[in-house]
Amino acid sequence: MNKIFVIIISLLFTVNFMFAQEIKHATPKVRVTPSNISAKEKQNIGLYKKVVQSVVTIQTVSDKYTERGTNKSQGLGSGVIISGECHILTAAHVVDGAKEIYVKTNDGKLREASILFSEKTADIALLKLKVHDANLAHAKFGNSDALAIGQQVYAIGSPYGLENSFSTGIISAFRNFNTLYDGTVGVEFIQTDAAINSGNSGGPIFNSSGEVIGIASSILTVSGGFQGIGMVVAINTAKDLLSFEGRPWIGIEGNLLTSENFKEIFNLDIPGGILVQKVAKSSPAEKAGIRGGNIYAKINNREVLLGGDIILQIGSQVTCHTDCLIHSKNELNTKDKLEIRYLRNGKEYLTTVDISEVRKNFLALD
Repeated sequence: MNKIFVIIISLLFTVNFMFAQEIKHATPKVRVTPSNISAKEKQNIGLYKKVVQSVVTIQTVSDKYTERGTNKSQGLGSGVIISGECHILTAAHVVDGAKEIYVKTNDGKLREASILFSEKTADIALLKLKVHDANLAHAKFGNSDALAIGQQVYAIGSPYGLENSFSTGIISAFRNFNTLYDGTVGVEFIQTDAAINSGNSGGPIFNSSGEVIGIASSILTVSGGFQGIGMVVAINTAKDLLSFEGRPWIGIEGNLLTSENFKEIFNLDIPGGILVQKVAKSSPAEKAGIRGGNIYAKINNREVLLGGDIILQIGSQVTCHTDCLIHSKNELNTKDKLEIRYLRNGKEYLTTVDISEVRKNFLALD
């Protein structure tokens, strides 16, 4: 019995002695850039190191309503810091309906954020961290009008939660789908074969200079995974949407239809018009009596809402072509009131939209 007691005491002493000693851990692996890499590989590595500090992961919490009650639903996306004031650009669908928004920055910290602006049509949202941190790096905007098909682009995001994943590809095409916001802002998308998957949404797409030229929006897929067709919101679309000082904010979303469309669908002989889809609540358009649609239909393989007003003219600009309307904002941006001519139930009406109190420039950023 005494022998067993001595053995137990000895074991306890040995264990305590072992824990009393300093525990040494293995040194973490440090990756060194090899010397035998190509010039292209060196460029890719340098670009990634330059811009990754501005890329963030976005986590959301929303209420999901079921027959059994309300449950919490979690979402995941990506984004990019675009100012020293901690503004973050992401996709609107990433934060749509979110009750809580958390941003994980490159230093590993999880920070709360709030929504400043969101536009579902263009899939663009602007967030801001609730607590400012001047030490966070931010990216610079490029010019999406100065791009070409075949040009190299780079995507960074959190596909399936795999943070800071880096992929490359080329610009495959430019798409606009004749969608207009406020009658003067064309919503343009860049098509790319750079790998974009679930969790990449809202992440930045860079050019070879490390400038943001787009925000990852969606993919076209049959399998549910990436199949080489990714859609990116052009950064100039985001600039136009966020800069109200350079254009009038009316508060409408619409699709431009051609004279052929109106003859075929509505039996109307007009040069073209904006079929109003939605009108923002408390917007100048709503106050002026403009109405959106409420009947779902498909025109030219595109889902639209029928039943809304058809805008024929904004100010002095007839709604004939997308390019004409986009360029018309240069003429309209100094006006405080705009006359809008529109059709409703076959009758023509004229209303005045007051935009004097809604000018705001979200892009007046440091």
